[in-house]
Amino acid sequence: MGLPILKLNLVPPPSLWRRHHMALGRGAVLLGMVCLLAVIGLTWQARNQARKAGRQAVLITSQTRDIARQETQLISELQEIDVERETPRWKLAERILTERSVPWTRITSELERNLSQDVRLKSIQRTRGNDKQVEIKLKGEAKTREAEVAFMAALHKNPFFAQVILEREAERQGGGIDFDYTLIASATPPAYTPLPTYGPAKKAAAAPPPMPTKPPIPMKSAVPRQPPVIPQPPMPGRRP
Repeated sequence: MGLPILKLNLVPPPSLWRRHHMALGRGAVLLGMVCLLAVIGLTWQARNQARKAGRQAVLITSQTRDIARQETQLISELQEIDVERETPRWKLAERILTERSVPWTRITSELERNLSQDVRLKSIQRTRGNDKQVEIKLKGEAKTREAEVAFMAALHKNPFFAQVILEREAERQGGGIDFDYTLIASATPPAYTPLPTYGPAKKAAAAPPPMPTKPPIPMKSAVPRQPPVIPQPPMPGRRP
C-alpha cells in the first residue's frame, strides 16, 4: 500500500495589502501630499492674517497719534478764541439760522401784519420742499372781493414772502369767497419788525394828558381889629 498524498498549501492567503498594495501606497502618498498642502495653505493664511493685523495695528496707532495731535491743536485754538469778541457773531449766526428755519411765531406774525378787514384764515400748513424752501399752505375766506384783493396785495408787498400763488378761488352761495394760497418764504428773510401794540396799553398811551389844575388862591388874612379906646373921667383936684 502506497503512501497517501497530502495536498498542503503552505502559502498564506493573500491579504488586502498584498492584493492592492500599489493602489493603497499611491493613495497614502496622495493623502500625505494633500495634508501637506493643507498645512502649507493654513500656515500661509495665518501668516497673512498676522501680517494684516500688524499693518492694521500700525495704522490704528498712527491714526491715534494724528487724532491726539489734532485734539491738542483744537484745544489750543479754542483757548485762543476771544469769547467776548466772537459772541455778537455767534448771536448773529444763530438769529440767521432761526430766521431761515421760519418758526411758527414769525409766520403768524407776518400773516397778522397783512390781514385785512373781513378776511379770516381757516387753516395754515407749513411744509419744506425738495429745494429746502419753506411753503405755507393757506385756506381762508373773505366776505368781499375787495377784502381778498387787499389781503393779496399786502402779501405781495411783504418781503418775507418770496412768492404768492393762488391755488383755488370759489364763490360761496351765501356770499363771500373761499381761497387757497401757497406762500413761499424768502431764503433770506428781513429782520423782524414788531407789530403795533393794541389793547388797553395803547389806549392809555394815546389818551391825552390831563389838564394842569390851577393852584388854589390863598385867602387874605384878616386884619386884627384894635379894641375901642374908652375915655377916662378926670381925677378930682386936677384941672383938665
